[in-house]
Amino acid sequence: MLRELFTNGGFTVFTSGHVIGERYRVRSELGEGFGGEVYEVLDLLSGAVLALKIQQPRYLESTNGYGLYGEDARHEFALGTSLGGISGVMTPLDSGNHLGRAYFVMDRVDGFDLGNFVDRAQPVSSVRSAAMLVQLCTVLHQVHSYGFVHRDIKLENALISRRGVVTLIDLGSSVPSGKPPEIPAGTFGYLAPEAVSRGVVETSLDIFSAGCLLFRMLAMEFPFLNETGYAMTRRPLPVDKLVNVDPVVRRVCVAMLEWDPADRPTAAEVRDELSVVLPDASSPVPPRLSHDPLRWWWERLQRQERAPMSS
Repeated sequence: MLRELFTNGGFTVFTSGHVIGERYRVRSELGEGFGGEVYEVLDLLSGAVLALKIQQPRYLESTNGYGLYGEDARHEFALGTSLGGISGVMTPLDSGNHLGRAYFVMDRVDGFDLGNFVDRAQPVSSVRSAAMLVQLCTVLHQVHSYGFVHRDIKLENALISRRGVVTLIDLGSSVPSGKPPEIPAGTFGYLAPEAVSRGVVETSLDIFSAGCLLFRMLAMEFPFLNETGYAMTRRPLPVDKLVNVDPVVRRVCVAMLEWDPADRPTAAEVRDELSVVLPDASSPVPPRLSHDPLRWWWERLQRQERAPMSS
């Protein structure tokens, strides 16, 4: 068994064998999310392999400041629970406190994030990008229908399973739509022009970020990269980077990246427009590749064909 804890740059990291909350044995580290570390764990009660996200360890924060970070984890748990009826959102299963750090547990997706997928594909084809966005925007439409804005849509915040199913994660930045958030959120490269204004947050902010995600899949670079922390100045979209992209996918991507939030499509509109690019039931069976969003689409078509017709 590896040593239970080690320090990396001042931060304590759990290693294989450590038991969190007297129930969840760490198997490996999966990465970091919004304000926390994520581990693959074994549930000692059920025997299930799950994912556990735990608050970052205290470093230089004040006691009050560190307590607020714990509230972020509890907020993400509560919001994930309230959105539990949405397919494609990671539903928390349990929560607790370990060594003064808040944590919660969720299902473990047998796959990896879209950043990893893009690194392997380089670039992603128009049709597979469309299949990815159809799934992501189906989930976003439901999140928006519940009255929330995710605020941190990016490749690393979506997972794809072996069967090509996309799951949205990291709800810690989510806030009610139509209200000004207490603090800004988002990731450079995906930020909408209005993201740093601290004004009212609308669902169109997620659409711009999803457009940046789509552009990056298609062109292997960001459409706008702003690392200043200040609002971006208006500049033209480099559409020449999309010259070899399917015309429908290119048009939708450009619409998602409109500077004026009012000119962007809704998540449902993106879903519906990109669906026409995907194969129909008469198309040849796609190759059965692992982690392929077209596999998800094909299985969906087969389920619809087998479903009995309603009277």
